[in-house]
Amino acid sequence: MRLACIGIGSNAIRLLTAEWHEGKLVAVRRERRGTRLFAGLVDGALTENSIQSSVDAVGELAELARCDGAREIFVFATSAVRDASNGHLFTARAEAVSGAQVEIITGEQEAVLSYYGVSEGGLCGMIDIGGGSTEFTLGEGERILGAVSLQMGAVRMNGQTPVLRIEDYEATVERCARMIRRDAQALLACPRMDEWAGVGGTMTTLGAMQRRVPLFDPESCEGMLVTFDEVAAWGARISRMTIAERRGIVGLMPQRADIIPSGIAILEAAMRCFGIGKLRLSAHGNMDGYLKKKFKETY
Repeated sequence: MRLACIGIGSNAIRLLTAEWHEGKLVAVRRERRGTRLFAGLVDGALTENSIQSSVDAVGELAELARCDGAREIFVFATSAVRDASNGHLFTARAEAVSGAQVEIITGEQEAVLSYYGVSEGGLCGMIDIGGGSTEFTLGEGERILGAVSLQMGAVRMNGQTPVLRIEDYEATVERCARMIRRDAQALLACPRMDEWAGVGGTMTTLGAMQRRVPLFDPESCEGMLVTFDEVAAWGARISRMTIAERRGIVGLMPQRADIIPSGIAILEAAMRCFGIGKLRLSAHGNMDGYLKKKFKETY
């Protein structure tokens, strides 16, 4: 049996079609459409253009899921739709084109789903850097020790202070560190985790740049380890570049050239605050966790 999940994120709309085989999720198709929905959040409401482009992407991905033979399609939305005063208008239109109910998940639910999507058992910490928010989860196997969602994502931070020089980058790192120390105190008080996993576009982009993968393929960076020093070096290097220069970096999708320094700044701040020396990159995340949950409920 095949199920499909469409995740309406703040930077991209994603599709995962998968099967369940011997207790494991097996991906059949992964697709991404970059719509940057959060950038269309103006004065608390989503603009018509941002709604329409993302709704179009949902409709396209739902059709692909049906072509894949998905028995059921699930759709959920995260930070941008959570924050929008007209989020109900967006979900109504997304439901009309997808034929599926749109679930708006909370930040804590998003954190837990991302952890389930990437956890390989044992004690593990998880960081999911999205467009509008960043989630942190500490767990042991399927037992959640703590989870929090903070209002700092790559698109959100870039909108507040675009990183155009090294000073902007350093200021963003410090601002994110203050937010983590203030709003994630419970997690910071937990015993230190030796294993950490990183998910989201910032993570897979970082891996692609590190490995110089010319045609960006998130799966090519699955399981790759990056150190704190490597993250900090990328932040310092890329923040000194112009947008045009960044677009020439192998592994960096041109449409991410403006927001990638903000994403790396969030990661550097998190690694500083949690004392993370290295973390494992993963292309999996909340959609994998969502479908794992649905398959387990079915079988």
